[in-house]
Formats: sequence, structure tokens, C-alpha cells
Amino acid sequence: MSGCVRTCLLVCLGLLVADWALMAAPARASGLLVPEGAGQADEARWHLDAVRVRAQVRGPIAEVTIGHVFRNVSTEALQAEFVFPLPPGAMVSKPTLRHGKRVLAGAVLRGAAARDAWTADLRRRKDPSLVRHLGSDVYRVRLPAIPAGARANLVLTFEQTLGADAGLAEFACPLQATPSFEIVVDLETTAPLGPVYSPTHAVRVRRSSPTRARIEYAGASSLDTPCLGLYWSTTRSRIGATLLTYWPKEEKQGYYLVLAAPSVLESARQARRAQSVTFVVDISGSMSGEKLEGMRAALQSVIGSLSQFDHFNVIAYHSQVAPLWAAPRPATEAARTEALGFVAGLRAAGHTNIEGALRTALTAPRPSSKPSVVVFLTDGRPTKGETDAEKILTSIRHVNEKTRTRIYVLGVGVDVNTVMLDRLALENGGAPAFVPPRGSVEQGLIGLFGRIRHPVLMDITLEARGMRPSENLAARLPDLFQGGELILAGRYTGGGPVELILSGRDGVLEREYHYARKAARRGEGLRSDFPARVWATRRIAALIDAIRLHDSRTPELVLELVRLSTEFGVLTEYTAFLAEEGCSSCSDVEGANSQRTRLNIDRLAPKVVGAAGLAQAKGQAERRAASRSSPRAGTWAATPDGRDVQRIEAQGVRVLGNRTYYFRGQDHGWVGATLDPGKAPEATIVRWSPAFFALLEKTTPAENARLAQPGRLLLSVQGRILRIVDPS
Repeated sequence: MSGCVRTCLLVCLGLLVADWALMAAPARASGLLVPEGAGQADEARWHLDAVRVRAQVRGPIAEVTIGHVFRNVSTEALQAEFVFPLPPGAMVSKPTLRHGKRVLAGAVLRGAAARDAWTADLRRRKDPSLVRHLGSDVYRVRLPAIPAGARANLVLTFEQTLGADAGLAEFACPLQATPSFEIVVDLETTAPLGPVYSPTHAVRVRRSSPTRARIEYAGASSLDTPCLGLYWSTTRSRIGATLLTYWPKEEKQGYYLVLAAPSVLESARQARRAQSVTFVVDISGSMSGEKLEGMRAALQSVIGSLSQFDHFNVIAYHSQVAPLWAAPRPATEAARTEALGFVAGLRAAGHTNIEGALRTALTAPRPSSKPSVVVFLTDGRPTKGETDAEKILTSIRHVNEKTRTRIYVLGVGVDVNTVMLDRLALENGGAPAFVPPRGSVEQGLIGLFGRIRHPVLMDITLEARGMRPSENLAARLPDLFQGGELILAGRYTGGGPVELILSGRDGVLEREYHYARKAARRGEGLRSDFPARVWATRRIAALIDAIRLHDSRTPELVLELVRLSTEFGVLTEYTAFLAEEGCSSCSDVEGANSQRTRLNIDRLAPKVVGAAGLAQAKGQAERRAASRSSPRAGTWAATPDGRDVQRIEAQGVRVLGNRTYYFRGQDHGWVGATLDPGKAPEATIVRWSPAFFALLEKTTPAENARLAQPGRLLLSVQGRILRIVDPS
């Protein structure tokens, strides 16, 4: 399974590794039960209710505790082994398995002994899910019988002495299917932490000091999300940078991600990272009720959080524009008190004068020494003053040429012109966000301002000497804020030593940071393809922006959109049909899919208002900011009543072992994205036959992950197109 299937005890313990050490062995971090005797469908006999992982990394010593709660769901006592896969060569010290209060004795099998044990399990159990563990060493413990309906609480603890190699660290916890998974990593490094990044999950990172952090995640896990991956690096600079590269040998270009994040700064310095912020808020008649109260509560919260170094102003607008002050003022206690009184007195009435409100905010005097930001909120379209969207955008762009004020937009509900708001933010250095009808205006506004609260570096440029980057998707890099992260995706043609040069403006000061890194050469680098998937998602966002925002619909653009969506399983509002069972069973698959995509574009792209427009805008906001490979493909769509939006997850697409698969019905089963189910395979192999076991003797860990899918498969293995079927 991708790069998360590596270095379990190197990873699950947080071993620091150098950039070139990312080719480590496959990893496993969650144990399983293998019942004794013959049979199939072990899940019918036992269920994994919960997994809890706790890892403490302190210098060269890591202590790990992994708790499993298994339940016997059969009607008979269950006799089984607890099996914990290990990477080859991992030296584990003091492994202990506790079953309740009992300590059980286990054994570590390595090399041929481990493979023989896995093969024996496969021959006995005939369980496809076990295929993914082939090639791993293993820690095995025979358990006492688990009575029918009873639970077994198993706690595995161990220690490992870690190397003191500075640079990049990888943490990966491959997951079994369970409704309850929690992981906490307490990390302490000798040098300040730079970026902390997960390509698979939305982890929570809490930094208590420059060298300490707690990383947390809680949620369900499934085989659609086969692992939790985590990377971090250390830095001697105020801003750390990480380079992650993936270059498959069959492609002429590699894929890269550059991650940049500020280290934890002293509180005094953080407080001085001030800006001039103007809140431009809609109080037209449609904002009455919960929306106005939510906005009022949010403004009270964010105004109360301002420091004495900040400047701020509040401009309310309906038919008329009502600024609190003529210009932003320092956030003194007296100013905040006056502003809170102004906010408390806001009442909803009248129409929506968007152009007048923004022009007032952008033309007001402001301190030249501070970054200038406008936070703009609206729940409707312009109905007063200038009402033509294109003229409003042109006017604001002209007014903002000199000050280059960042405009961050929060659209509320389904009545906004989503294309106008997208362009308003993107053309003025900000970003759009949207609150659906059932969403919270208060949380949306507080969350938006929280992300841009403390600017660290603005007007950013990034140079990668020696890497020869190409297809860099960000024409203008976003600003970097305290607690945030800059992620840049692209492709490159030059492997080897790289000098990254990150430069920008810190207040009135120009800053430049240099980093010596290495980019993988062709056929080297990460085992996981997540850099390619993040790049593809952002590339798809750029293509759709060209369609929605600039009305570009060339055949080449549509063809690339279809190709990338198909290959990487990134569904969009225009290509969601790719996950349908029968959409690839025709003679001209590419042409048929392109034609259907064009029809969807013609139907959806003009819808800039209403639930359909909001669905497209929310999907684009996610894709533009994509930082990880999506655990499950899905799209936003209007609800049946057209009054709201909903996210629809596609059940017919999955990603395993760096490949995308689509379910094409019972006759074809799961089919590789680039394969035609209508064409005859080179061979058909019956699962559990001698030919199947002969195949497993040659497969790679990534291929084992693909072969672990149950049911009928059509896939590429060892350069051959094979169909895998169950017996009879």
C-alpha cells in the first residue's frame, strides 16, 4: 500500500531518517487475528472494535503502546493467533503482549520463516486480506480461547533505540478496519520542528514548544484508508521546509511537494506579527435572524482577540455603506469597546451594495508598515449600486492595484454569485470560503480569521535550483501564517542535490531562507504516490477554474480533465459519472467520457447562483487547497430540494498500492483505471490455485496491496494484465 506501508517500527516510533532513506521496507502497525483451522471470511468470526496507539519519542528512545479490542462475533469459542506484522530487519526490544492481566509469550519470525507462516495462513484461511502482509516479518502470539460474544483486550508494548539522523522523519500507521481508531504521538526533537504533515488524514498538531509537539487523530478507519501517514522535519531557521518527491520509473517527470511552515516563535514576536484588517460585513435584509446573530458573535470574538499591535475597522453595508471609522485604528481597549458597541447595534435591512462597501474599505488610509487585509462577508448578490459582476471585479482590481490588499471572502448560503466571489478573492491575493445554509456563520468567520491571524511571510517566491521544476501550479503563492503551512505541488525533471530558496516579506523586511535538499531521480524516492495525487487534484482545480471562471472549454482542456480524473480517481462535479458501474464498457471510452464531461460542463458551469453553483464552489475550494490524497472520492452536489448542498462519496472507486480501481459490476469486479474491461486479459488466474501462489512469490508489496482486494479483479501485475477470480 503506498508509502504508508513502510517502516512500521521505524515509523510508528518516529525514527528520524535522511531524505534518501525513504525507500525503507513496508510497514504494519495494527495487529490482526488469524483463527486456527481452515476457513474463509475471518471477519465473520471476529471484529476489531477499537485501536489505540500511543507513541512517545524522546531522543533516541521510543516507547510504543498499541491497544486492540477484538470481539468474537461467532457462536463458538474462537481459538486464534494475534499477529503483528513487522518490517524486515526491525529490531524490537522488550515486546510484551498483555491479555487483560495476563502476559503472553510470543515469537518473532523473520525472513523465510515469516513468509512460510504467512503462506500457510493463506493456504488455510483463504483470506484475501492477508495477501497484503506477504514479505513482512511478524510477531505472533497464540491466544487463549475467546468465548462466543466476548471481547479480548490486547495491549502490545515495546521499545526501540532509534538513530540520531537529523532531517526528515516519517510516521506511518497502516490501519485495519475499525469504527474507532485513535493515535497520539508525543514528539520531542533536539532541533526546532519545521513542517508537520499528513498526506492521509487531517491530524491535529499542537506545538507546546519549538521542539515539542503532540499529534492526534481520532475517527473510524477502513481499507479505503489503509494507513495514517505523517512526516515532519527539523529546522535551524524560523521557517522550516521539506521536499518530498516521487518519480516512477515509467514516467519522464517526477512529482514533488514542498512544505514550508514557521517554527514555534516567542509569544512576544508572535504578537508583533500584526496587520491592518477591515471586516466588511453584509447587513442587508436577507441577513436577518440566525445569520446576523452568528456574524455578530463572530465579530465580537475576533475583535476581542486583536492585540495592541493590530489596526482594524468594521464596515457594515446594505443599501448604504456604514463604516465604524474613516480608517483602521489601533486595537486599543477603548477602540475595541467602541467597535463592540457598533457591532451590537447592527440591524439587517435594505439591499446589497457590494462595490460601494469594498471601494470604501480599499480606499481608506492605512498604516504602510502593516499588511492590509479585507475580510468580506456576504449572503447575496449585488442589488444596489453597481450590480454587474464583471464591472465590480474590474473596479476592485483597479482600486487595489497600489495597495495590493488581500481580500478573503466568506460567502453565506446559496444566493451568492460563487464565480464572482471566487474571482474576487483569487484575483486579490486571498482565498474564498463558503458556508452552506445549514452551516454556522459564526464558526465560518472565526475559522477564516483564525487562519490568517498572524502573517509570517507575504509576497512569497520559491526557487528550486537543480530540480528543474515544471507544471508548477501556483502562479502566485499564498501567504504564510503562524500555525499554517505552505504546500506547493508540481513536477520536475532534475534529480539530485537541490537548493530551495524561499523569499518574501516579513512586515517591511525582506527575508530569504536557503535549504539544501535532495530530489529523487527516476525510479527512486517515496514509495507512496501521494505527491502525484496532490498535484493531480490541484491541476484539476486549475483546469476547472479555467472553465468556470474564464469560460475556457477547449477539447484539450476537457481531455486532460477526464484523463487526470480517471487516472487518479479525483471525481469532480463534471466527472462524477466515472464511478458508475457501466461507464467504461464501450469501444471509445476516452471519447465517450469526454463527451459526457462536456455535456456536464455545459449544464453546470453556467450555474453560478443557487445550490448547484455553491456545490461547484465548495468542490473547487477543496481541490485548490488539497494537501493530501483523499481517503475516499466524492463530490459536492445540490440536495434534491435545491436549498442546500451535500457531499456524496463514491462507493465505486478506490486507491490501493498507488493505483486507482473502479467497480465495473459483478461481471468485471474491480478494474484498474487505465484498463478496458472489455478486452481479454493476458491470463485468468484462480485465487488460491498453484498459479496464484506462484504469482505471489514474485510480487512487490504494492502489488500485494492491490491483490488483497476480494472478488474479481482486472489489474496489472509484474507487467502483465491479469484477471483474478474466485474458485468456481
